[in-house]
Amino acid sequence: MGCQVNRNALLGVMLIGAAACKRGAAPPSEAESTPSVAFSADAKRGVTPVRTGAREALSGQPPTSAATPSASASATLERLPTKMRVYIKNRFVFVRPRPDVNADWLGFLWFGASVALRGEPSPVRGPGCATFYAIEPMGFVCVDEKQATLSTDDPVFKAVSAYAPRLSQATPHRYAESLGVELHREVPAASTPLPTLPKLPAFFHETRRRLLPLSTVAYVDEQQSEGQSYLLSADLLWLKKEQVSLYPEITFHGVELGREWRLPLALFRRAGARKFRRTESGKFERTEASFALHEIVQLSDRVEIQRGERYFQTAPSDDWVREQDAVLPVPRSQTPWGARVGHEDRTGRGPKDPRQTWIEVSVLGGWLLAFEGTKPVFATLISAGSGGIPQEGKNTLEISATPVGTFPISGKVATATLEAPGEFVHSDVPWIQNFQKPYAIHSAYWHDKWGNLASGGCINVSPIDGKWLFDFTEPKLPLGWHAVRWQQVNGAPTLLVVHE
Repeated sequence: MGCQVNRNALLGVMLIGAAACKRGAAPPSEAESTPSVAFSADAKRGVTPVRTGAREALSGQPPTSAATPSASASATLERLPTKMRVYIKNRFVFVRPRPDVNADWLGFLWFGASVALRGEPSPVRGPGCATFYAIEPMGFVCVDEKQATLSTDDPVFKAVSAYAPRLSQATPHRYAESLGVELHREVPAASTPLPTLPKLPAFFHETRRRLLPLSTVAYVDEQQSEGQSYLLSADLLWLKKEQVSLYPEITFHGVELGREWRLPLALFRRAGARKFRRTESGKFERTEASFALHEIVQLSDRVEIQRGERYFQTAPSDDWVREQDAVLPVPRSQTPWGARVGHEDRTGRGPKDPRQTWIEVSVLGGWLLAFEGTKPVFATLISAGSGGIPQEGKNTLEISATPVGTFPISGKVATATLEAPGEFVHSDVPWIQNFQKPYAIHSAYWHDKWGNLASGGCINVSPIDGKWLFDFTEPKLPLGWHAVRWQQVNGAPTLLVVHE
């Protein structure tokens, strides 16, 4: 079954892309779905948890407090020109290539964000809106005081910006699994009413007021009322905390290659893989020690074969890894444009972008490598489609397979709700990177099965890896934006090579 789009977000606009999904024997927490864009990486570094209470606003928004600058700094600031900004009050505020609401969109903005105006800050009339403004670094936004404003004191903007997604973090929200959630704009309480918001713009909330069990919830605040704990969802609706099961924090992430880490590496997708030692006779013997789940181990260049099995020595110890017990990323020999990996590129055929970014994914191997030109710079575990690679004569979506081939990153969305058949949803999934409709690389906060097949066809990565990859790839998300489409005029996109 294909994915379905939530039809209440602004109707009729083409998706950047959709995440592949399938509702079968596996729960939706192991399946994929579609962004509700309808008008339609072993270092053990953890994610900073999102605090309850008022949320920090996106970067680019005026700070709520700051240290008092020195006299010289104040004088310098006074001499600097202050750019006017547009402040966003709703979800899906589209950026158009020209002042015309019917023009295809370049990206969109999200509530709580602000973006600097471009050029002379004067309104331009166009079809569908009397007050378009040019914004940085490109495009036009309709500033109609309903969806967007030029006023920092706008009460709706000030209210919603406290709950804006924290895009500087790997997990922009906190997350939970639905046990049968009911959502409310207001919750009646006799003596301790919950915080109330001003009237929000049309289409701010998603249409659902119930989430089936096994759907997922993103939330931004927690409050107490009458002895009951309530959560505020990412689209600012209240739900009882007892109606969800909170997800544990996912701390796994890959490693940047360079000073501390280099290829070859061993990554462990299962717990209990035993370490081997060489006996005096030279044979390999299993020890009682084992590698931890999701551990990443540096290997030396020593490889030996015994009884048809390959063993790799770890560095700098005397432990050995048996090949079948680990994930061993091995990059392909050439870049997508034919240069030799690990060697100087003399082909002259590479992308004009100076970084020449590309990504390689092994579906069955369960690994991902990111490159700049011919140099690998990042390695991690991924979870591809539970059906593996495509099979001749079978629908890729139906068998939850991940497509293979070479694809451009065609668009990026910081967060979006993914919708699967049967009214199951993954709320506000972070770091979505589309490569072929309806498939994407995106973070998964609902499972920790890195290295194993687990998705409905998309390439799942951990939240930390998702953020790293999102920042690494082209096109870049402009400051203050929530989504961006690749445009040919902005240079080469990052290429994704997916193979068995």
